[in-house]
Amino acid sequence: MKAVRVDARGDVAVIELPEPSIGPGEALLRPSVSGICGSDLLDWYVRQKAGTVLGHEVAGEIVALGEGVEELHVGDRVVPHHHAPCLECADCAARRYVHCAQWKASRLDPGGMAELVRIPAGNLARDTRRIAEGVSDEAASLTEPLATVVKAFRRGRFDAGQSALFVGLGTTGQLGVRLARALGASRVSGADRVASRLAAARSSGADETIDVRSERLSEGARRLTGGSGFDFVLVGPGKRDVVAEAFRSVAPGGTLLLFTMAPPEEEWPLSLHDAYFAEISVIPSYSCGPDDTREALEWIAGGRVAVADLVTHRFPIGEAVRAFARARKPEECVKVVLTF
Repeated sequence: MKAVRVDARGDVAVIELPEPSIGPGEALLRPSVSGICGSDLLDWYVRQKAGTVLGHEVAGEIVALGEGVEELHVGDRVVPHHHAPCLECADCAARRYVHCAQWKASRLDPGGMAELVRIPAGNLARDTRRIAEGVSDEAASLTEPLATVVKAFRRGRFDAGQSALFVGLGTTGQLGVRLARALGASRVSGADRVASRLAAARSSGADETIDVRSERLSEGARRLTGGSGFDFVLVGPGKRDVVAEAFRSVAPGGTLLLFTMAPPEEEWPLSLHDAYFAEISVIPSYSCGPDDTREALEWIAGGRVAVADLVTHRFPIGEAVRAFARARKPEECVKVVLTF
């Protein structure tokens, strides 16, 4: 079967692998769609995954089930999460799922960008969701990206009536704009340097946008809010200069949400004076857990957060190299998916 593997340079290639076999409590998934995540485009990050098959934004059909599986059936359409917690440890009890040892150890086999995928028993039982009638597989493949945004809003204690700014208007930024609008934000804005993504954010529901090619982020944020800044600022790029500007865009008592990982050497010289007297909360949010996955799929199935139109490019798995090359070019591009 075909699969997409990354090498030590961060380059991807389509390779042939033997089909996975399943055991008790497991399932065999035939993906129909697998999205390219922004993390798949971070060279420093994917180099750590050298030799593995990528893909975690996946949706498809169950084609075989191992002994003992009763909740799902062959033919069911599902979205599996690539990590699943134990639901028994102290971290799980506190909803800190990403810190659960079982969550960290679990993974899809060989990865979501393959023609057949083994869903381990833990993943199948604890974070695989059936796709509702009327929801396309393509829309369902955005469950995991939306779930990470759902978690970020929860960790950032976002509430109706707050103003929100989304820095970086790729998939995460567009989903953030839409979720904030659905949750009753008083003002929703976006910032980017790509004209097509700024336009997409306005279509997603942003009241206005900041083009950082012509205006500093913090200056634009102050201009739009009468000098006060935004209550909730979610910053996508994990780059020091962008984070520093985003921090200066937060209102007193507000929250700066750090959404994307950064390489170990990336450091941010935070002004302790400004953070203290402005009472700004700086909160990171990494991946998501079962509660977030369930909620995200409910948002999608209920039509309250539209996602299908965010897919701008589709490539068959055999053209994965072209797909990744296109995903690296943000102009007129939001979400690129592989199809099977």
